[in-house]
Amino acid sequence: MPPRARWNEQPLVLRFLATGGVVMLAAMLVIGAWISARIEQSVVDNTASAAALYVESIVSPLSQELAAADRLSDPAQRALREVFANTPFGDRIVSFKIWKPGGLVVHASDPAIIGSRFPPSDDLAAAWRGEISGSFGDLDDAENAAEAALGLPLLEVYSPIHEVWSGEVIAVAEFYEVATELERDLADARRGSWLLVAAVFCLSGLMLLGIVRSGGRTIDRQKALLQAQVA
Repeated sequence: MPPRARWNEQPLVLRFLATGGVVMLAAMLVIGAWISARIEQSVVDNTASAAALYVESIVSPLSQELAAADRLSDPAQRALREVFANTPFGDRIVSFKIWKPGGLVVHASDPAIIGSRFPPSDDLAAAWRGEISGSFGDLDDAENAAEAALGLPLLEVYSPIHEVWSGEVIAVAEFYEVATELERDLADARRGSWLLVAAVFCLSGLMLLGIVRSGGRTIDRQKALLQAQVA
């Protein structure tokens, strides 16, 4: 018997399990990955926004001179170091940088890179457009080498610094926050989203299986009646 004929001879339920199961599994994986990624990004964005607003409220008053200069004065640099070293929030900050256009670092927790230029990342470009952007565990850029070497879960945040009167973006603050709690939150969100998607698809599959079984039994009864009539 040809394979196609053997396949058609199989009970409807088995054919549904073989084909529908594969399709539903593939759909579950795709939809689950999409939902999980969206939830994770939402958690990161909300955390980054809250942190950025707090940092700008501290950094912006000390960085207003960047509206007319490409460097910070020594008193401003000293004040920024004290802010990040002697505040509860600063205890969670392992690194920070302040950028001017063209990828120029005008201030940083690592003095060795002050005055250096790096290729602007997508997040830095977004911050120059006035957007707060954040990422978790994405430390592949050249300017992130020191942070990546720490081996810690880090939330990287880019926050625009606005000129007080005009609202123009005059610099960008970049900082790295130890994100152990965020890492746990992301793991919980990822696990919860996958469990929800799996539960929905399993319930849908069971309901469809019940419909197919009922239809298969009806077809089998009709076949039996036809065979009896022919006989």
